[in-house]
Amino acid sequence: MSRAAQGLSAWLLQRLTAVYLALYLLAMGLVLAVQGISGYADWHGLFAQSWTGVLTAMFAMAVVVHVWVGMRDVLIDYVHAVWLRLLLLSTFALVLTGSLLWVVRALALAALQGAA
Repeated sequence: MSRAAQGLSAWLLQRLTAVYLALYLLAMGLVLAVQGISGYADWHGLFAQSWTGVLTAMFAMAVVVHVWVGMRDVLIDYVHAVWLRLLLLSTFALVLTGSLLWVVRALALAALQGAA
């Protein structure tokens, strides 16, 4: 793959994830406005539904991809010391992976408790 194609792939990933993030936020805003969530039980009930869990997991993954592509490009452009760039990229990768796993775990627990 050429360098130009890699840049185009990153650009396309940023745009696609941005569109999904915007659509998810609009849809969830409408759901929250219509349902009138007022407490923990309402929140738990909403996220215990399978469609909400799947879309929210996809939202979390889109956030991770969006942040990763953006931060990778910024670090490649502005951090010239290779060791520092690798350290920062590794740190971001670890934090983003941990955050995604935490969200997936929370959604799985909500779904399991909702099924019980």
